[in-house]
Amino acid sequence: MAENRDDFILALYLGRYAGFRIHECFRIDTAAAERALRENALTVKGKGGKVRIVPIEDERILMMLRKLLARTERGHKLLVPDDVPTDRAINALELFIYRYRNEISDEGSDRRLTFHGLRRTFAVASIKSGDDIKTVQESLGHATAAFTLDVYGHVTKQMKQDSAVRMEQFIKSVSGA
Repeated sequence: MAENRDDFILALYLGRYAGFRIHECFRIDTAAAERALRENALTVKGKGGKVRIVPIEDERILMMLRKLLARTERGHKLLVPDDVPTDRAINALELFIYRYRNEISDEGSDRRLTFHGLRRTFAVASIKSGDDIKTVQESLGHATAAFTLDVYGHVTKQMKQDSAVRMEQFIKSVSGA
């Protein structure tokens, strides 16, 4: 896919499997990475300076953190080369996503892939897997559960419909109807 872009791959994993915002990925420094490897959780500063702790259980993320940590000078950011401003590093990732979106996208998806789309995919998957809205809100760093419900309420509506269908089938099966 790309010429050894472990930094981009880590950012993509963090968006898709941990719900990170793009800017949060580029704030990770060596101290945060070392702590994450010890604690299986990344401490990240999000919007408005709000700090949250994101559990990291995905072995791919932990492996990429180890790999990048081994080649990043102590005290430096993992995903931002020393001679590159952060905004340019972010733009480079966005260009990478644009160029390789067909390889990165979920199979069968017709949506135009963006980094934020990876975060949305994480949120929807979390809700569909049974995580409660409060947990999803905290994972994403949203200020309120109400905001999370406003953004992802369509998922819970579908889940309610699916539940009603299952319940109806169950009632029919036990009542003999």
